[in-house]
Amino acid sequence: MSGNKDLPFEPIVVGGRSLADRLAQRTHPLVIATVDLVHRDVTFYRLLPDEALRNDVTTIVRRNLELFISMLRTGADLAPELLADISESARQRAQELVPLGEVLRAYHLAAGLWWETISEWAVPEDGVALAHTGRLLNAYTAASASAVLAGYGSDHATQTDEDSARRSLFVALSTGVDVDRVSDDVGIRLARLYWVVALHVERNDDESSTEVDTAVAERRKVRHLQRELDQVGRDKALGVLGSSGGAVLIPIVESEPAEGNWASSPQYLTLCRRLGDLEKVIGASTVAAVDVAAPAAVPAAVTQAREVLNVARKYGRTSGVVRLEDLAVEYQLTRPSAALPILADVLSPLESDTAVLETLESFIDSGFDRAATARQLHVHPNTVVYRLRKASSLTGLDLSSPKDLVQVTMALGARRAIGMEADTSQT
Repeated sequence: MSGNKDLPFEPIVVGGRSLADRLAQRTHPLVIATVDLVHRDVTFYRLLPDEALRNDVTTIVRRNLELFISMLRTGADLAPELLADISESARQRAQELVPLGEVLRAYHLAAGLWWETISEWAVPEDGVALAHTGRLLNAYTAASASAVLAGYGSDHATQTDEDSARRSLFVALSTGVDVDRVSDDVGIRLARLYWVVALHVERNDDESSTEVDTAVAERRKVRHLQRELDQVGRDKALGVLGSSGGAVLIPIVESEPAEGNWASSPQYLTLCRRLGDLEKVIGASTVAAVDVAAPAAVPAAVTQAREVLNVARKYGRTSGVVRLEDLAVEYQLTRPSAALPILADVLSPLESDTAVLETLESFIDSGFDRAATARQLHVHPNTVVYRLRKASSLTGLDLSSPKDLVQVTMALGARRAIGMEADTSQT
């Protein structure tokens, strides 16, 4: 910690009360809120059994909050022995093959929620107290990340100073906590803008092979992925990656593109090509959602990119680069709406005839191309024509009418969006 260590530590007061005491009194509801947030926003945690969430995850979240509160009381760094529980929890997640990036994201989400809670208690004259709190929260985040890495079998002491610096800046930017100070501390200048990339990576042949150790194959893939993204980012990329992907911030060092006009820029086309090349290097399909953000807007951009990536995958994208603009309708249909079930009900008459429903879906996904639909379904083109006529008869909609085609397309999107909600609730 910085400052004169000979002086006694002054308890941090926010909103007229001891911050440590306020957090301690709010421990139970804050732990519940943190677990709910992680379960909702971190893909792999949605796949954990309820028992794991109620016991293991809740216990380690509580332990982390208690450690942060102890830092607020003493102002001291966490002793290594106090971090043993975090390392052990990470070791268990590693045994369950939870991607490292997902675990680190859970910690970053927790820190972000705690900072948000503290900020809501603050009053205008609490600027100095908030700055001190931000420094302690960043120190806690760095210590917990090191403990997680140790639990995953990575000796964080072997990480280079540059690796640690880039990781720290990624944490600060993606959570919005103390960004300028961390940038100064690690000696990395903030970029004008960042490419914000949320990435999903499928399993490759090595990971699926019974002759190769899955954990080894995953680690190899992550190393290849990190190396390639470093090249894309000219060794300045910031991110947290696991075998299934992660999030990356790539500094935009050129004067172009502009923040609001980047989709048609040569730089974006180059980025798309380089992201597409990842598939060849790691031997697995990749889907990337891309946005551009200034440093202050990175937290929101990372969240949105992850949401767009999730929508893209649910709507059948298996590779390539997508933007929100590419999936605006599908993205909007995944937002809560009273109209969603009404739209989805348009296709309910087809539920009793799966062949007709499958043909209609393929027809829409292929851009209303009957020949492409026939090829995809391995049927005669006349079969496609017959099934589409039957779909028109059952739904009462004319598939040769542009207006009705729009309605059918929206109905299919609504149906898939409801399917996404059902999948989430079941996990």
